[in-house]
Amino acid sequence: MFYLIAAILCSTGVFVAMRLFERFRLDNHQALMWNYVFATVTGFLMCKQFDTPTQLLTEPWFGLSLITGFWFIFTYILMTASTQRSGVTVTSLSSKLSVVLPTLAGVVLFSEKLNLVASMGIVLALVALVLVVGGKGRTDKPNKTRWLLPILIFFGTGTGDILMKLTEQKNTAPDMSFMIAFIYLIALLFGILLVASDLIRKKSRWQWQSAIGGIGLGVINYFSTFFVYQAMRQFDNVVLFPIYNIGVVSLTALTGWLLFKEKLTWKNYLGLAIAIIAVILITQKP
Repeated sequence: MFYLIAAILCSTGVFVAMRLFERFRLDNHQALMWNYVFATVTGFLMCKQFDTPTQLLTEPWFGLSLITGFWFIFTYILMTASTQRSGVTVTSLSSKLSVVLPTLAGVVLFSEKLNLVASMGIVLALVALVLVVGGKGRTDKPNKTRWLLPILIFFGTGTGDILMKLTEQKNTAPDMSFMIAFIYLIALLFGILLVASDLIRKKSRWQWQSAIGGIGLGVINYFSTFFVYQAMRQFDNVVLFPIYNIGVVSLTALTGWLLFKEKLTWKNYLGLAIAIIAVILITQKP
């Protein structure tokens, strides 16, 4: 249970850090790149043993880790943009309602059990998503990407959770720190290419202050992933992801209201309430 609570706290911190990027006018891509620098460094510092290049290539999780690393930066770019356009609460809820996808994967791919009540919860989760992205969000200005980004995050994050579960099953070592650090290293390589492309095309200028934002996000990001991986070894998908996601949704909603004065419509509040009911139903064991 410690790993689950720690994962909820760290994941909430990730959303808050992303929201602060805009406040301090940090370049999103550069801050994300630095985030992966410090997440990678933190991961390797946590390692108790290291694979040699030959051992790495023969690891059963090697191929999946390459895909997962790319998927990490892809979804974080989406989440950063959505956090700044639609707010912390809407982005967090869209991300965490993706619980539907790993829950279904738990049943289909990992032979976990799901009863009728939990199935109703999945349907309610989709209804909650529609209500949440259907409100005005944080701003009244027209924004064509306001509704598109949360929906993309829904599918992107759900796919990422499934990839994490697959890599966890492939890794039988007691310590997963090296694998997690390697996944972040892959994400970092894609981040460097992204920032280099921005600079070459003169879409942005180099700013060292982005590294400061990356420190905080990177350390929190690493431990968020580390604790989720640890929790995966103690809970089934159909139990872990609903509890984890509703914890993050509730805490980020409270944080968005307290720290950023985010205003929600009645549809948003209704969506949040239905989301809570949905994840409670999903956690019901057969």
